[in-house]
Amino acid sequence: MARKTDEERLRELEKKIEQTKEKKQQLKNRLKQKERKERTRRLIQVGAIFEDYFDFEGVEKAQQYAYSFQDSARKNKETIERIDMEETKKHKKTIYKEPEEEIKIPENKTEYKTEEERRNGNEKD
Repeated sequence: MARKTDEERLRELEKKIEQTKEKKQQLKNRLKQKERKERTRRLIQVGAIFEDYFDFEGVEKAQQYAYSFQDSARKNKETIERIDMEETKKHKKTIYKEPEEEIKIPENKTEYKTEEERRNGNEKD
């Protein structure tokens, strides 16, 4: 069996590199196509929800509603995001999730004691 020359090995490696580049591009294209399909599906779903809840059809009406609600939605984003959709659908009225418990920090400094004050029973001013 004859040994390959350096030139032959170089040509084979270059061919493999080209094949790998083609596979890489095919994978990139497949990912882009998948992302486009997911976005299209999401847009269709959002459009259908918007149309259903506001009982209208057409792009122009959708734009009118979107512009009219835009500022309000931005100002009330935190409140809107607290809506519990499962409960809201179940009861057919807006139900909010309970806010997370906040840590209460005492306003009166005398409620804080140093380790030494606790041992001596003295309060900090």
